[in-house]
Amino acid sequence: MENANNPSRQPLISVIMANYQAARWIGAAMRSVLAQSYRNLELIVCDDASGDDSVAIARAIAARDDRVRVLPQPQNAGPAAARNSAIEVARGEWIAIVDSDDLIHPSRLARLWHLAMARDADLVADDMVCFGSVSAPRTILQPLQPAMPFRLDAAQFLLSNSGDARVPGYGYLKPMISRRVLDARRYDPSLRIGEDFALVMRLLHDGARYIVTPDPLYAYRRHDGSISHRMTVKYMEAILTAHRAMPPMRDAPGRLAAQRVQQHLSTALRYERLVAAIKSRHFGRALRGMLDPAMIGCLGESLADRHRRRRPQKPQEHRERSGELPDLPPVEGRWPRPPADDAAHLAAMAAVSDFALPETAPDWAIWLRKLA
Repeated sequence: MENANNPSRQPLISVIMANYQAARWIGAAMRSVLAQSYRNLELIVCDDASGDDSVAIARAIAARDDRVRVLPQPQNAGPAAARNSAIEVARGEWIAIVDSDDLIHPSRLARLWHLAMARDADLVADDMVCFGSVSAPRTILQPLQPAMPFRLDAAQFLLSNSGDARVPGYGYLKPMISRRVLDARRYDPSLRIGEDFALVMRLLHDGARYIVTPDPLYAYRRHDGSISHRMTVKYMEAILTAHRAMPPMRDAPGRLAAQRVQQHLSTALRYERLVAAIKSRHFGRALRGMLDPAMIGCLGESLADRHRRRRPQKPQEHRERSGELPDLPPVEGRWPRPPADDAAHLAAMAAVSDFALPETAPDWAIWLRKLA
């Protein structure tokens, strides 16, 4: 990739890393950013008033690399506020989001930048590989099975918040965003969950061009402290309020998507209120909630999901895939086969100590195999 290793020919990329209580993982996350083949970057770590050693670890790394800045916040205000604080001091032409418990492949930023240049994109993102405390590691784009980069429009993106399992959860992706298109827009600090989705949705509504590649180069760590999979009534109310405040969609597919999302979020809020009533032993309120037919289905889905997550992972279940793993194609190129299944398989096998890749395995596969 021409110019990928020549900082004098690259625009500055500001990598924003919001952190809260991630001392166990923040060092690895920061090192994965600083190891990028794309050298002209700055890493801004905004700590959201952690009570652990996160700031000390981040400052120790900053002392060895002048591309790092650490911004401790005086009080906890959530990931959206932390990211906003970091964006205010960022100097880059591009803003890239990486969470403090995640990992990125060394060529990730270079490939995203080249893709943005080739496709005249305002936002670019790659597939996210989930690993850690998940019963069945997966990737976000796995339901779609893409083999080459594609454009994501506002209606498609909005539908990912409709509860349809056939639509990838595009809001989970961590995009790199042009400073020009971001302008004065910021994350909604009232949102503790879904802040990424809300910001990108506003950008797409205003005409931003979003290109997504199937490259599996972002590793999303799931663990007990992850906030993004813990829903509450308060969080759900904020998400529904943000959806209702969204400007009207301009075309028929967008308006239909907005209606479907409204229905899904309203149902999800009723379900969270039912769960809260059950947990707090407000049995009258819980009984009234159970009279809603949709809640029976929600409870069934929740119990099934809990069973799947608690089910022990059997290594032999992941040993059946075969075939030579392909190298990363050119940034605009087509994969010989969609990489999502292979990436999910490798993330699953990362926990199996006796699983070895062949010597000819490509570096992206070796990187995924080493996730822990």
